[in-house]
Amino acid sequence: MKVTRILPILALPIALSFALVGCGVVASPADPEAAPETSETAEAPAAPAEGDIAPAGTKVGLDTYLSYDYTGVDDVTAVVSAKLVSVEPVSDAQLKFLNEQFDQLAGYDVYLVTVDQKKESGDPIIYNADYTNFKVVDAEGTQVQGVTLIGWDECSTESFDEPFDTEGAVLTQCFIGASPAGGNAPAGVAYTGGYEDTNPYKDEPLLFIK
Repeated sequence: MKVTRILPILALPIALSFALVGCGVVASPADPEAAPETSETAEAPAAPAEGDIAPAGTKVGLDTYLSYDYTGVDDVTAVVSAKLVSVEPVSDAQLKFLNEQFDQLAGYDVYLVTVDQKKESGDPIIYNADYTNFKVVDAEGTQVQGVTLIGWDECSTESFDEPFDTEGAVLTQCFIGASPAGGNAPAGVAYTGGYEDTNPYKDEPLLFIK
């Protein structure tokens, strides 16, 4: 499968981005906002009942939904829930393919992280999205290297579609995370919320860690 990078004038079907965190090499970031490192000095709030809004800093493991207030385009609002489904190393074939796209991945362990989302209530939010608010993190909640490959069927992120918005369908998002071989491996995601001043998760993200 041949992949071509996006050019300044021509938008091609597959776009590539490799975000290096805390390194001297600079590449196109997948998202300019980094997940803040979390402090281990304070105990994380207990997970609320499913459907209740999760307090900032809440931490859960696999297969546990946390709900949050979502604000989209034109100030539409809804309650959305997310859960961590899996954190798995890529296959040899996937790693070979990714290394062909990104020279920077040499010497990295690469993982696919999947998250399920569902809408609980609120305004129509079809065609909105908040997958950019999820950051791949290690077991301590610190952001690892992010890799974006738009158009790769084996791991992709999606906008909210009609079944998600009106029928209660679950939408699966897939994120690519990488760490230097032998380093802190990807273990989950942090949800950092949007850019609004009132966003409670900007400094204390929700943590989904296996």
